[in-house]
Amino acid sequence: MASGANFKLGVSLTFNNTDFWTNYISYETKFAQQYNATLIGPLVATNDAAKQITDIHTLIQEGAQALIVNPVDSAAIAPALDFAASKHVPVVSVDVAPSSGKVFMIVRADNVLYGQSSCEFIAKHATGSGHIAILEGDLASLNGKDRTDGCNQVIKSKYPNFKTVEYATKWDTPTAVNDAKTALSTYSDLKGIYVEWGAPEDGILAAEQAAGKFTPVGSPSHIVLVGNDGVPHEHALIRSNKLDGTISQPANSYAQYAVFYARAALEGKTYSAGQSTDHNSKIVSLQGNLEDALLAPVVDKTNVDDPNLWGNAKSNA
Repeated sequence: MASGANFKLGVSLTFNNTDFWTNYISYETKFAQQYNATLIGPLVATNDAAKQITDIHTLIQEGAQALIVNPVDSAAIAPALDFAASKHVPVVSVDVAPSSGKVFMIVRADNVLYGQSSCEFIAKHATGSGHIAILEGDLASLNGKDRTDGCNQVIKSKYPNFKTVEYATKWDTPTAVNDAKTALSTYSDLKGIYVEWGAPEDGILAAEQAAGKFTPVGSPSHIVLVGNDGVPHEHALIRSNKLDGTISQPANSYAQYAVFYARAALEGKTYSAGQSTDHNSKIVSLQGNLEDALLAPVVDKTNVDDPNLWGNAKSNA
């Protein structure tokens, strides 16, 4: 493809019903214009791996020259990636990495580090000893598995006074809130809750209040609550001393570099592991593919007003 030429870019997402993905889609529209891409979609699989494979076939039939895919299931996406390759349609995987199949680039941050940073934060801010509840995403997604693994690694290796207990929520908010209620009633020594995405936080806080266990951040009996996304609403919860922290998963950078690499693939550009980028990240190797490992800082009371955090961008205010 000629440099600067317009191209058709198909988009297949798992969800579009959370603050993170709503923001991602708006950023993607903006960056598509910047990189001269005409978007087809997004087609949304609503957490159905089989539907996503159909969606990818549909996007290619509709003339997509490149694809951005957010995999429902890291392993189940492989046949769709093989189909795209057979049609010479390059794929950029965003937010979730495939565990098999080839993509041109994965645009994602280090999700093991998310889990490590989140649970280290809980352990450092909680008092004494006790249980930490992990409200997991979907373990069929590399993200859910990585976040859980990272949390368990750091607690087992550095904070043996705490014990983790895992709840499989499959990214479902009502399930996560119910699991939080179970943890609150089961463990009198519950010291922290790590919820692997931001949507359930309001429900978890309501459950704590209903159980008479909510106290503001910094109180001696406070149950440390850490989420993941960095959406504007989480920043508001941090400012009001309800949420201790979150990971700023950069929706703006995810969208920008997903479109950027789709265009780069069509222009014949190449990348290699170990390469530094112009946006303070590194290209790394992940399960046979390349990943642009974007930065994703912890957000708490000390830095919640940082204007560089995407959740504080004027378009989200």
